[in-house]
Amino acid sequence: MGRINVLTTKKIKEAIEAQPNLAQAIIDAETELGICVTDEKGDYVYVNERYNQIYGYEAGELQGTSFMRVVPPENHDKLKTAHDMFIKNEYEIVRYWEVVKKGGVRIQVQAAAAFFNNIFNANGKGRKVTFVYYNEEA
Repeated sequence: MGRINVLTTKKIKEAIEAQPNLAQAIIDAETELGICVTDEKGDYVYVNERYNQIYGYEAGELQGTSFMRVVPPENHDKLKTAHDMFIKNEYEIVRYWEVVKKGGVRIQVQAAAAFFNNIFNANGKGRKVTFVYYNEEA
């Protein structure tokens, strides 16, 4: 299984920090990592094309729905708590997760996250930007 490139995630985070008004364009420019932005409640605010590819969704299909759509039911409580703690503490470790693609197929991804409160109309509320690496050949 491949690994998430922390230098790439760092570069993306720095680009968004420098120009938060260009967050969508910066996220859209990334083609290796799936990237989603969730609000303080865990609802999708935005996802890039690669994220949709990884999970098998069409553009716009995830918008406004809970990220729990890609979480196995037995992990809902744990991942909801992890999301809430991230919004509160602005910190999460890079780790592997079992997730669910559209149609129910389970896959392993590696994820990292960054906190912002000034992108996608956050108005000071937390936004979690999650970077997802998935290797189809693994």
